Amino acid sequence: FMSYSFFGTCANDYEQLFGCLETIFSQTIQPDEIILVNSGEKEIKKVILEKLSDKKVRLIYIRKNLSRVKALNTAIDFLNTSYAFRFDTRTRFSKCYAENSLKLLNDKYLGVAVVGGVPDIISEKNNPESKLCAEIMNSSYIFFYPKHRNKKYSGFCSSIYLGCFKTNLLKEIRFNENEALLSEDSLIINDFLKKGFKAYLSSKIKVSYVSRSSFINILKLFNSYGFCRANTILISKRIFISPRHFFVFLALIFLLITLSRFSLLVFLPLSILLMNIIGEIISSRKIYKIHIPIYATLCQFSWILGFLWSLATILSKNKNKSNFID
Repeated sequence: FMSYSFFGTCANDYEQLFGCLETIFSQTIQPDEIILVNSGEKEIKKVILEKLSDKKVRLIYIRKNLSRVKALNTAIDFLNTSYAFRFDTRTRFSKCYAENSLKLLNDKYLGVAVVGGVPDIISEKNNPESKLCAEIMNSSYIFFYPKHRNKKYSGFCSSIYLGCFKTNLLKEIRFNENEALLSEDSLIINDFLKKGFKAYLSSKIKVSYVSRSSFINILKLFNSYGFCRANTILISKRIFISPRHFFVFLALIFLLITLSRFSLLVFLPLSILLMNIIGEIISSRKIYKIHIPIYATLCQFSWILGFLWSLATILSKNKNKSNFID
């Protein structure tokens, strides 16, 4: 296989970062280098070098306070390998993550420029609230069944969690550096697709994501997701990045028109709750958990509020300019 790097950013979530790095160090095929942009308050280079002392992995460490997308592009500037795999502090990689990704990137029949896997959401702590948060994030119906939330799916796609890239193309396309919060995963894959390249999800690329352990933080996360999605639409000038967005939009418009026609808009939350209950019943879980749809509905409305707030503050000069989500 050709050489590859892991690159990513952090901002004060150092314990999560160290957990992620351990899974990078245990790859069956070791990376040639790890590139980290530290935008946090602590100096951690020495700690990382100690963890790397018995490994033939080069550390490129940049300490600079940047928004996430600018930090990612800074890391890209330092890439020296043929392939580049992005990491997030809450990511946990399976041992064969890099090996399986490299196989797909080198598959001439597929001809793909970026690959990835669907993350399995795991709880941060061993308590009921933390487990609840992981169950919420693992429920694909909350996100209206995107391919990149279906762990059994393998095929072409319009969004990938993090991503494993061909470096030369990544350096050419790069992350969009608009400073307002945006969905950089979806946007960069969209930019790859617009240039005629293909993105591929594989069920063989195993990866996990450590969920936040507080439901309040999950609500804030969904609010940020909605805010990011609106900004992504404004930046990309594309309302529908994939056909799924179009059909979800049509379904919501139909629901709103139907309820308003009969003066039943007050029942909108109950209608969405009912759809979530159906989603829970047909989900792949062995035991249905009817309380999950209730929390899911709250998360979805938090997303809607974030989306609307972004649209309402289009001209605001005080928009959040950091892409690090607490």
